[in-house]
Amino acid sequence: MRVLAWTCDCLAMVYELCQAGGQGFIRRTLQKEDAPEIHETHRWPLAQAHEIWAGLLTGMTR
Repeated sequence: MRVLAWTCDCLAMVYELCQAGGQGFIRRTLQKEDAPEIHETHRWPLAQAHEIWAGLLTGMTR
């Protein structure tokens, strides 16, 4: 798994665009005091993952 892009880790919620096996997904990490809470989307073709990532950054995707 490789992280291609990420949002600032200075906030409680961090998003990462990840790639594995030729597919892309988004990982969301909520930084809690005791332990981080991590969720991942399902896998998409890499081009679609990049589109969804761009939508997330511009507020067009949630």
